[in-house]
Amino acid sequence: MLQHTANHAENSGISYFCLAFVAMAGLAYLNFLPAVVDALAGGIGFSAQQAGTLVASNGYGALVGSVCAIFVVRHIGWKPALLFTFIALGAMELSTSAWSTYTGLLVWRFIAGVLGGFSVGISFAILARLTNPDRAFGALLFIQFSIGSVVIYAVPALERLLGGYAVFYIMAAVVFIASLFFPLLPALPAAHSPKQHSNRLRFTAKSARLLMAMLLYLVAASGIWAFAGQMGLSAGQSQAQVSQIIALTGLLGLAGALLPILKPGQTHRTLYLCGGILLSFMAALLLIYAHFDLVYMLALALLFFSWPAVHAYLLALIAEQDSSGQLSSVAAVVSSIGVASGPLLGAALLRSDIYTTMLCTFAALFTLCLLLLQRPLKSLAQRHSQLSATSDQAYQTTRSIR
Repeated sequence: MLQHTANHAENSGISYFCLAFVAMAGLAYLNFLPAVVDALAGGIGFSAQQAGTLVASNGYGALVGSVCAIFVVRHIGWKPALLFTFIALGAMELSTSAWSTYTGLLVWRFIAGVLGGFSVGISFAILARLTNPDRAFGALLFIQFSIGSVVIYAVPALERLLGGYAVFYIMAAVVFIASLFFPLLPALPAAHSPKQHSNRLRFTAKSARLLMAMLLYLVAASGIWAFAGQMGLSAGQSQAQVSQIIALTGLLGLAGALLPILKPGQTHRTLYLCGGILLSFMAALLLIYAHFDLVYMLALALLFFSWPAVHAYLLALIAEQDSSGQLSSVAAVVSSIGVASGPLLGAALLRSDIYTTMLCTFAALFTLCLLLLQRPLKSLAQRHSQLSATSDQAYQTTRSIR
């Protein structure tokens, strides 16, 4: 089924972006996570710690949904399943404002996360089957940061118009817009391939290292992302200033997401992965000095530029380890764990609005991520070198024959 999907997707460049938008929509709140935390801890009336826990609940629900997707992705019609999930998810987002208690909202956001995670797990498996996974996941991150910057910039005005739950109405709108793209997606195969059912997911040491590295990176990055607005507010900036800074620096994420699209393949991955993780490490340490406006802006710019490139290249590397697409569904699970655990860990490390311990911990996680990638990237470089040598040898042989 997935192979047939890939063949259809290859014939239309717009399929990359349509599928990427659909994949993004299930967990749209991640694109403007600081705005969600600020809304929960602001107009809705919860504390910063409670806001972080609510966001984490949504993330752990996404984890459950993504796990379910792993086991069913090869056996269901993915397009009807996604459409049904989007309808249910959109209805839940619209009705979030009906829950005024912390416990009730905690459960409600968990269920919404299950639906969103399921849709993301299915979508990741489809994206992984496209011809160029670098470009596929680069398109996903490009759309995420585009939506995130626009929404964060517009949230203050929308909250004045729609109230404190405006961010949840935006999530519903994104889901319903994604549903409109379904006619542009690849055609649904008429039958499943028996051979496809015989494939079984196999883990290797390399894939395990890649998944663990991605987990650590996303825990640190999403933790900083969740509290980026609160750090600015604690440093004495106004809500409007913080929203503008996050929106403007978030636009650099578009440039980072373009790297895998414009420079796909194995040649550039090692350089951009290592460089992006080092920039993220610097961002975490610089945010300790967020009370300096320029330092705060520079730190967010470094993180937002590097995040989409690192994530997209890691997803592409993982996709190449498994031809069935199931490992990419596992990557969706790992992504859900990472983005849920980051805000939760950040909330646990936060003491009296002092972020130093949290930021140092996240900097250490970036370092561990880089260390885990050394062996997979080294083997990747060696394989690329061997392929280049083989190609050169074949060329010389052909030339001598002539």
